[in-house]
Amino acid sequence: MFFDRPEEGLKTLLLSIRFKSLDYPRYEVGETGDLARSAGLGVEHTRIVERQSPHPATCIGQGKVEELVSDIADHGLDLLLVDQELTATQQKNMEARLKVRVMTRTELILRIFEDRARSYEGKLQVELATLSHAQSHLVRGWTHLDRQRGGVNLRGVGEKQIDIDKYLLQRRIHTTRGRLDKVKRQRSLQRRKRLRSRVPLVALVGYTNAGKSTLFNALTQSEIYSDDRLFATLDPTIRSMCLDGDFKVLLADTVGFIKHLPVDLVAAFKATLEEVANADLLLHVMDASAPNLEEIQESVRETLGDIGADSIPTISVFNKIDVTETEAGTRNEAAYVSATVGRGLSELKQHITRRLRGLSKPYSIELESKDGKVRSLLYQMQVVDEETHTIDGRAIFRVSLARDQAHELEARHGISLHG
Repeated sequence: MFFDRPEEGLKTLLLSIRFKSLDYPRYEVGETGDLARSAGLGVEHTRIVERQSPHPATCIGQGKVEELVSDIADHGLDLLLVDQELTATQQKNMEARLKVRVMTRTELILRIFEDRARSYEGKLQVELATLSHAQSHLVRGWTHLDRQRGGVNLRGVGEKQIDIDKYLLQRRIHTTRGRLDKVKRQRSLQRRKRLRSRVPLVALVGYTNAGKSTLFNALTQSEIYSDDRLFATLDPTIRSMCLDGDFKVLLADTVGFIKHLPVDLVAAFKATLEEVANADLLLHVMDASAPNLEEIQESVRETLGDIGADSIPTISVFNKIDVTETEAGTRNEAAYVSATVGRGLSELKQHITRRLRGLSKPYSIELESKDGKVRSLLYQMQVVDEETHTIDGRAIFRVSLARDQAHELEARHGISLHG
């Protein structure tokens, strides 16, 4: 059943299906295995099946299904994990023949997200993604769909149970979306308040398990949860970070990416990922010891494009250099650090400062003595480079403003800027 939660430690058969058609993604066996182990499943056996296209009834064909029956019996396995998406019919047919629970890669990721979400918003996002995915898998989650019933709180006498289930599911999705919209409005208010004070926002992005949370803790002296497993943290966390002197910025830790992140999850976590899309600077954190670094980089770039963040200035941060024995520092606009042992962090902070300063343009602002609120706002925004005064009491400010800061001051506060 779709909503069944396999217990941790189940002996699992990992089935990797490779379609020759380019219309279907190809996943790495190692990554799917890491996901399974991150969820507490024990991968005991792996089988790779190649096909031209999916079989309509079982995805892999009856012959391959019979081979899986033998594998499950020979190794005493309890669960089949498939790294491709299955239709409701394919999943139901495979379970009926194999006599074990069949779980897809998307269901596995949803389960991991459900286990790791801690905040109210995170739990709502996972619930929405799970319900949206379940809409197309209702048929395999129930054994009573041919019954008809009527009565109090049901939609009508003689209506099939599957129609009632679909209606209840749609209503639950509508309710969850409404709650998420409310949280999103609250987050939007917080973001507008941040824009008024205009402390720059730097967001950590990257492949899951690249060490983002460890780097976040090292840069902000925080103690948010981090672990050496996929999707160890899901909920976004924002802390202040001091750079050059009293120059403060906000640093955001966000959910990690993987190749072909399920569409339902991308949609559900849109509100959280808005923190990335509204950042002034991105730190693309990568595991310097990863063997497939170029593929990982491309996967992250694709996800950033999906959320509209691919045009934001970015610093490539190669983490875990203590494993590769690479020299710490900044080279070719990239930073090489070890968040675990603290190497290269001061150079990274200096690089962040230079990039943020470089995003700003110099302006001159003249204020009358009565404009005390505007003066206070400029200092709150940390944009004042110099303040001088004329004989007649006017104040002249030399400021450094990013484009959206300049627009905010002109449009909302009526301040004239002189370049």
